[in-house]
Amino acid sequence: MSPHLTEIVFALGREKQLVGVSDYSDYPYSQGCVDKDCSSKLPSIASYQGADIAAIIRLKPSIILAWEGGNKAQDIARLEQLGYSVFRSSPTNIKALMAEILALGKILNAAPRSKQLHATMTTQLAQIKSQYAENNVHALYYMSQQPLSGMGSDKWLNSLLSLCNIKNIYAALPSAYAQFSIADIIRKQPEIVIVASHQSTSSVSAFWASHREVFKPKVVMVNPDALHRFTPRVLPELARLCKKVHF
Repeated sequence: MSPHLTEIVFALGREKQLVGVSDYSDYPYSQGCVDKDCSSKLPSIASYQGADIAAIIRLKPSIILAWEGGNKAQDIARLEQLGYSVFRSSPTNIKALMAEILALGKILNAAPRSKQLHATMTTQLAQIKSQYAENNVHALYYMSQQPLSGMGSDKWLNSLLSLCNIKNIYAALPSAYAQFSIADIIRKQPEIVIVASHQSTSSVSAFWASHREVFKPKVVMVNPDALHRFTPRVLPELARLCKKVHF
């Protein structure tokens, strides 16, 4: 009942076992498609508004993959009360994600593939940590310019950035996400501005151009779909981000 869980099922080669997906399950194919040609399309059974319990019952799944951080607690509890086996996903760092991939490999009879993914991610993780062990930069990380808002104390994103010694200037905020003021950002003077959105580079550059007299950071764009989802795609995207930031 989450895009990242749908993506992991595909990564494990078990997409044919899917009977329903959540909204925004758009990778590796378009929403609900099980192949490139979209020869068949899976129904959406969950959105930000909640899970469609009646639709799930009609589909008769043998197991339900739920996201504790995205699906409503009462929906997950209701499905368990109805007798369904529910796998609860709740990774807050890359090691937890890797453990979940192994667990899902066992559940979906894809243990060999899950071990391959785990080994690949272990190698990627070691490379990132060793390559940037001596560097240390401070960054603003945001997703929206109107209003200007982005990452505060979000555990997942802060843990990723720490792997290559990027320090979020708002990591100490009480909330995972927050709105920021230009004045405070200028006062903090982060060396890097990371923009996690699909905005054009020109629009982002234009936004900061009016402040270049007092604030001249390096601006880096990142793909939020790859970095924000708990999937094997996260480490290659993180490696690209780290390289852009440090070189």
